[in-house]
Amino acid sequence: MEECRDLQNQIEDLIRHGHLRRYIRDQYSLPDSQLPRDPSPQPKGLVEKQIDVIIGGSASGGNSSSACKAYARTEVEKRPTHEEGLDITFRSGSEEYPCHDDALVISIRMANAHVKRVMIDTKSSADILYFDTFQKLGLTDKDLVTLTSTLTGFIGDFISPMGAATIPVTFGGEPRLKTLMVPFMVVKLSSAYNAIIGRSTLNRLKAVISTYHRLMKFPTRAGVGEVRSDPRESRQCYLMATIVPKRPKVQTAAVDPRRPEDNARDPNLAE
Repeated sequence: MEECRDLQNQIEDLIRHGHLRRYIRDQYSLPDSQLPRDPSPQPKGLVEKQIDVIIGGSASGGNSSSACKAYARTEVEKRPTHEEGLDITFRSGSEEYPCHDDALVISIRMANAHVKRVMIDTKSSADILYFDTFQKLGLTDKDLVTLTSTLTGFIGDFISPMGAATIPVTFGGEPRLKTLMVPFMVVKLSSAYNAIIGRSTLNRLKAVISTYHRLMKFPTRAGVGEVRSDPRESRQCYLMATIVPKRPKVQTAAVDPRRPEDNARDPNLAE
């Protein structure tokens, strides 16, 4: 029985890497009448209206209102990919956390330090580094690039960052890892987290996130890399966040600070 499970896992790995496509029947080639049906209740009646989302700030529009307007008018470009296809899936039977709704909190390598309590936040258009962590990385004010922009919170509150610093960040472990130069906006606020990874870096990482599995996956040259969130760490951060004195919470940014130079040093960082 154990040998059968091992064989099944090996076959599924080959399928995920695209080696057995000609032997697989694509369910999307089936007629609609033969497709499996979801048992959940189906919506009834006609669609009467459409409600669009309202988003404040811009991930790459710049700090002026004219730059943001120009960014809004820019056509979204769709480019064909020339990379070999790499399927990212979340297999049933793997670790699942259906009753765990806390944020995805991971550990990453930042410069030469192992940094815990890093929140994955798809709502944030900026990558945030808290000043306490900035200092533990061995960085100083001399390593900051001045910013004139502000960070905008969910309720419209504004926070002026101390500056920006670009730091090499490594996601995953050998051999399936990826390192990116991440432009962090440094803020002097109390937080249960050491840093926040926002949409810009997640898109560059080509990350696919499953909060249900507490897992983030991304393509690498060696296959699909992954970083798993520790549910206990996530819960502890949640509890800490409810105790920390309430101050403005950074959630979105009005500018994408892709300007600072790499000033990372050799740190020795604790939690």
